[in-house]
Amino acid sequence: MKAMLYASRMDQAVSVLDDVRIVEYGSTNHADDSQVRLFFKTKALNATKTMVEMHRDQKMTVKLEDGRTGSVLLAHSSMDSEGQAVGVLRLLGPLS
Repeated sequence: MKAMLYASRMDQAVSVLDDVRIVEYGSTNHADDSQVRLFFKTKALNATKTMVEMHRDQKMTVKLEDGRTGSVLLAHSSMDSEGQAVGVLRLLGPLS
């Protein structure tokens, strides 16, 4: 599914995520509020002049195409062998 990523206090999306997969860990090694990760792939991680990587320690908002939203932190970002940005968003609390 697709998603939009918003930085705090910004109305325009800082990133358009082309493919997002939601993964929930069943392990007890993770706290209850941090067991969900969003794996993403996108052609361009930065949709505006704001560089997402520079805000990895700040809470951002992800809005999924099915209408759910949640607060996230950028846990990891990299490039794959096809030149697309890939990464992991750590969900802070539930999707609503």
